[in-house]
Amino acid sequence: MADSMTPTPLQDPDEQIRQWLSTAGRPVPADSGDDLYLRLPQAHADLHGSDLDVAVLVRQLLRRWSLRDDRPNAVATAPDLSTRLRRVAQTAQLREQQDNVWAALPWNPAWLEPGGVPDNAALAGTQQGERFPHLNLEADPFFTRCTGYPRYRTPGQRSACRAVVSAPPGSTIIAMLPTGSGKTEVALCLADQHQYQVTLIIVPTVALAYDFERRFRDHWVRSHPNARHGELYFAWTASTPDDVRDSIRARVSEGRQPLLVTSPESMTRALRQLLQDAAGAGRIGGMVVDEAHLVTQWGRGFRPEFRTLADLRRDLLVQATQGGHPGPVTLLLSATLGAFELRDLHRLFAEPGPCSLVAANALRAEPDLWTAHSQDAPQRQQRVLEVLAHLPRPAILYVTSPAAAQEWMSTLRQAGYGRLAQVTGRTSAEDRARVLQDLRSSPQHPASVDLVVATSAFGLGIDYPHIRTVVHACLPETIDRWYQELGRGGRDGAVSAAFLLTAPPDIKEAKRLVTKVLTAPTARDRWIDLWSHRRQLGERSFIDLQDSRGAPARGSYNHIWNAQLVQGLVELKALQRLQIDVEDLQDLAGLVADPSEHHHDLRDWVGVSLQRGDLMALEFWETHWTPWQKHESTQARRAFEAASAMASPDAHACQAIAQAYEPDQEVHRLFGPTADYVIPSYPCGRCPGCRKQGITAPAELPTHPLQRWAVTGPGADLGDLARMAPRQDGLILLKTDDVAAVAPRLAHALVARGVRHLAGPIGASLPQQEWLFVDLSPISPADLTPCSSFVVYPPASRVPATWLRHKSRLLSRNGESSVFDVLLLPEDGTIGGRQVNRDRALDAMTALQILGG
Repeated sequence: MADSMTPTPLQDPDEQIRQWLSTAGRPVPADSGDDLYLRLPQAHADLHGSDLDVAVLVRQLLRRWSLRDDRPNAVATAPDLSTRLRRVAQTAQLREQQDNVWAALPWNPAWLEPGGVPDNAALAGTQQGERFPHLNLEADPFFTRCTGYPRYRTPGQRSACRAVVSAPPGSTIIAMLPTGSGKTEVALCLADQHQYQVTLIIVPTVALAYDFERRFRDHWVRSHPNARHGELYFAWTASTPDDVRDSIRARVSEGRQPLLVTSPESMTRALRQLLQDAAGAGRIGGMVVDEAHLVTQWGRGFRPEFRTLADLRRDLLVQATQGGHPGPVTLLLSATLGAFELRDLHRLFAEPGPCSLVAANALRAEPDLWTAHSQDAPQRQQRVLEVLAHLPRPAILYVTSPAAAQEWMSTLRQAGYGRLAQVTGRTSAEDRARVLQDLRSSPQHPASVDLVVATSAFGLGIDYPHIRTVVHACLPETIDRWYQELGRGGRDGAVSAAFLLTAPPDIKEAKRLVTKVLTAPTARDRWIDLWSHRRQLGERSFIDLQDSRGAPARGSYNHIWNAQLVQGLVELKALQRLQIDVEDLQDLAGLVADPSEHHHDLRDWVGVSLQRGDLMALEFWETHWTPWQKHESTQARRAFEAASAMASPDAHACQAIAQAYEPDQEVHRLFGPTADYVIPSYPCGRCPGCRKQGITAPAELPTHPLQRWAVTGPGADLGDLARMAPRQDGLILLKTDDVAAVAPRLAHALVARGVRHLAGPIGASLPQQEWLFVDLSPISPADLTPCSSFVVYPPASRVPATWLRHKSRLLSRNGESSVFDVLLLPEDGTIGGRQVNRDRALDAMTALQILGG
């Protein structure tokens, strides 16, 4: 007799789950890749799974089928499963139509604004539930060679990959791509361009480090079949064994470590000397900062090492230059960069230049946004419970504090849920990883958690793609925080639900989280205390961010106040932050060995160098600190006011989100026309304001960014050909009576002269180059890159008139004189309906003679 947990042979997944429901466990559905079809049987078999846990999943299944088929669906269940459902049917709005036959009633509570389907996220797993816009763009040869994929996921991914492979040594690229665009492949393309060198990837969490390592290991095994999977190490974390660290050090020094994933702390401390030596030997090809918005958001506060990455990068560039080697390319990746973050990243990472922005921002297509403000906390609690009884799983319930998380855990258990977990800032890294593992469903590791109660600590590194519902039983202090947290849902590209359920007490609680800045007298007193207790290592000074002796406002916020103080003085150019390595920490340990001094973790020590001599005088603080304090406070207040407005039942959430990332005048000055692609377009058709106005969701199309960035090399050597062409503005028109015969010869000749972008039916194998941009169809000027192009138009093609407008072709260019666009047209070809006469075009055979082809 087969084991009851043995999957059935492959067949229609719907039929499998129906069979399972009718037998309550025999046979178990085979793994179809559908999270719900795995999760429901696992919940029923889970000894900790409650009746309500199972009923919510059954409801999700029935609502999926009903919404998909646009008609009510019912399902027959085994008697023991029906017994469980009857006990909680009213809570989950399940109806038994006849013995052991169940249907799920639609859920449209009166307290939500009319319009839309609140539980529409149940459609995930169906074709109608797919939201992420895929264009399936044909990949460039270098991308397929590197990743094995024949297509790009989005135009933004294509632009970012093209930018990193063509970037000049020592340059910086800021890539702002929506979640789901495929950032991992962008990093792989950068690494692939630097053989026998290491590409450094800096991530904020251990979970992300191991996730990157898993992806890179799988990629490496695919591209190197003889590699031993278990012996490939790409991550350096606090828990990396010493023997693995020794192996990584040797491989970096020898140029045999293609990728190294680590944290800002390890980069600037344990690995600093190794990396400086490697840079001097030409062994570092690239530096990638994932979640780059944290350089600003965390680096200015409790993790200053994010900002000292900029100092280390400058050192690596200097070491490479002194060693006679090209400097590493820097790639800063993020999905959420506001104007302040963009200005900040440019200030820290732009030099020596150039610094380019690739932006393809777009509102998340997956979440349906719902908001409701309650009269009091009890009413909000009732609504949250109602939402959780009707919305799909897995789900996250976000709250503000650990205490609130604990209260909600008790409330949910009393309500009848068993498959719960909690993650707050007090949760250990091991427990956090265990919760994430228990949230995942797979045949090998059945899920044991469907609902996580969490604070904002459960954010970055939560890479499980199938989270369906995100509920906020609080008011996030900024729109950015809310948008990032609701973005934990729907990462598989399918529809998700995001509920913002607020109550009057939230305002006070959220204000507590809003950034507060020390007043000038308090900041001065705190600084005097910190400085008076500094430690010296030679000529360098070190201060303890946990120090509180004699300082005002002692307590749990002490580290935050001190970090803010140091960062403010750095930004006012009164202090310079120094890098600290492992040896420094060991020396400091000897200086602070007295346990009576109550020192905290040595990682809380920062090295600083005084840049002014008047920090003891109150005048400095009143003259310089007070304006800085007012600016910071004003920014925080405005962000909080914008977030508070989201609690309105008719709030245009999409507009508020878009405006949170709107570039200001300075961003436009720094990055030019590419800054236009930073702000996502709206309306969305999926938020309360849109529903109230009857605005439906637009067709989901990914953003086509302007392909404008700095490129390496001298450009195309086509001056002789351009001089013979009738036009003198960089456009070279060629005519022929046999496009198919001439195009391959021209392609090879032009690539030999430095042309790197080919489009249209070239008709032959492409020249072998490190990188070429290749579009299989002819392009318009809107699709040009910064490189010289060769575009082939076959007979009967419609050639857009924009080719004849010089400004249209300049948008992707930075004014370089060595950029040309060569168009090959049939003899009777037209541009914008106008005949291309011989006096406006050069004969293609003549061009071949000039090119030596």
